[in-house]
Amino acid sequence: MTAHPADGDRRPAPAAPPGRRRRRAGRVVGLAGALLALLAVPVRAGAVTGPDGGFEERVLFRADEDPDIGYACYRIPALVTTTRGTLLAFAEGRRDNCGDATDIDLVVRRSTDGGRTWSRPRVTDPGDGDTHGNPAPVVDRRTGRIVLLTTYNDGRGDDGNCDVPCDRTPHTQYSDDDGVSWSRPRDVTAAIRPPGWNSWYATGPGHGIQLAHGPHRGRLVVGLNAESHDGGRMTANHAALALSDDGGAHWRLGAVDTHPYLPDGTYRQKPSELTLAERDDGSVYVNGREQDGTDLGHRDEALALDGGARFAAPFRALPGLYAPMVQAAVAAPRPGRWLFSAPADPDRRRTMTIRSSYDQGRTWESAERGRRVTSDWSGYSDMAVVSPGTTGLLYEAGKSDARQEIRFARFTEDWLGPRRGPDPTTPDLAPGGRGAVLGGAPRCGGGSARGWASTAWTTRCACPTGARCRWGRGTSRRCCGSAAGPRPAG
Repeated sequence: MTAHPADGDRRPAPAAPPGRRRRRAGRVVGLAGALLALLAVPVRAGAVTGPDGGFEERVLFRADEDPDIGYACYRIPALVTTTRGTLLAFAEGRRDNCGDATDIDLVVRRSTDGGRTWSRPRVTDPGDGDTHGNPAPVVDRRTGRIVLLTTYNDGRGDDGNCDVPCDRTPHTQYSDDDGVSWSRPRDVTAAIRPPGWNSWYATGPGHGIQLAHGPHRGRLVVGLNAESHDGGRMTANHAALALSDDGGAHWRLGAVDTHPYLPDGTYRQKPSELTLAERDDGSVYVNGREQDGTDLGHRDEALALDGGARFAAPFRALPGLYAPMVQAAVAAPRPGRWLFSAPADPDRRRTMTIRSSYDQGRTWESAERGRRVTSDWSGYSDMAVVSPGTTGLLYEAGKSDARQEIRFARFTEDWLGPRRGPDPTTPDLAPGGRGAVLGGAPRCGGGSARGWASTAWTTRCACPTGARCRWGRGTSRRCCGSAAGPRPAG
């Protein structure tokens, strides 16, 4: 395995270059762009929308607001807080189009005041015509070093996907000065990509963790996913953890969960884009995107033991944790309240919502009980603890497309609200009635509540004496039709 480059090989992260068409043959940088590249003073990152009971938000990356930089779009956010309290917001700067396999740089913005102001975007890893993406940063809190894992593949001139099989390789770099400058990337394929994982490979995206409990305290852990190809078809997919016990100098594979493809091309699960959090007992909770498996639902989870060295059991699907097929993030602001960020619409990437777990990921509150961040289109996200009681959220969003911009929001636990008790139930006097309303019931007037009962969605309401109450399937029907108004059933 290759050791870290010498300190003399470290280089300041260049400012994101001015707009130009760029390929391996060379670069042309205008005088105005060169002057901009020398600026390192923080600038406002868009107007604050105004605190709303502990919430504020701004746009952090948007291509048409930075035409001098020259990216077609930004995607794939990742967020960490350093040991000095600096926020580092990473993203892919996609130069010629918004495709996943185009000319992609890794860029970063820094905030030293808790996300109120930000530096200009700076390039940590230029693609030079290829794809350098999937940022997975992790902070070593013993030394202050920020380690960044990324994945490379040959770039395309159009917005098409990487060919299948797609040869993708992991790389790593680091910063010892709070994210100002970065070492040159080094290839770690031999350490954490087995030869048979030859069709797809991805680090993160999103933050990794450092273990704080147990005999493996101090270990760095990052999520991976990969696929295998036999030359004719896909044969298996793999969810895995990468481990480092020396601050990122060397990496090795830890836990691996493999799901084979059947001859007809189907598979039970494909856990990918893993997000991690450590429980108090030192086990690692792993939550992943489910991609087209035959198991019901769009989220998977597993528990890793022995410091991430092995999974306690295969991943299992989470059909009740509603989300579209999209990357998501878990953060642990405090042991008694974990957070999950993802769009809450199970079919489309929209309605970014924060859901809570009060038992360290063993159960998650429903989307209806979560706190909505926006009703706009929304996609990938990452979270980091800004300060005690305050969490930062970096997420893709837009009025017309989730890839339109990347926003940064900061919110307090007070804004999230307290834990709700059980919903009240409505007695069911019919023979054999269960006497419960799963998920609560709506106030009449057009709204609805949803609860899972057998295989059908149901809506109920309870009305005062003399009022009319309707039962119906679906999620948008009115419950009661009385001028007297209903009484809520939960």
